[in-house]
Amino acid sequence: RSLATLMMLEIKIVADGPFYFKGSFTYIDEQMTCRHMAGESLVFCRCGRTNRAPFCDQSHNSFFFNTHDQLERKYAVSGKLTNQEGGEVVVAAIQNGPMHISGAVSIVDDSGVTWRGTQVKLCRCGLSQIKPFCDGTHKKTNRLNQ
Repeated sequence: RSLATLMMLEIKIVADGPFYFKGSFTYIDEQMTCRHMAGESLVFCRCGRTNRAPFCDQSHNSFFFNTHDQLERKYAVSGKLTNQEGGEVVVAAIQNGPMHISGAVSIVDDSGVTWRGTQVKLCRCGLSQIKPFCDGTHKKTNRLNQ
């Protein structure tokens, strides 16, 4: 395996369910606490209703949460690219906002559709119209747990 493959964060998205992150990455929570993950897995909420934010507690099963994921769409984060492919992957939970990932990332859904890039913002409020990507809807609602 190449270095770029070894440094790639793999995210599995389950229809109407959470994000499964696996790989080597640095996770920065909303309080700016860093946690270095070395090949470990974390399961993050994307419905916005968890009581264990930012982690999934299966709250998405208690209401009608429909994701209609759109991995095939063209998506880019505006602004300066902070991390190039092959470098360290950083996952930051933005206070009252999305999960911001910089570094090589691969996102795959249940049907095998894959999105790859070096910077992405993933919806955590559950209301984005372009899931799994963030469209800024969290700024208009209080749905996102803190």
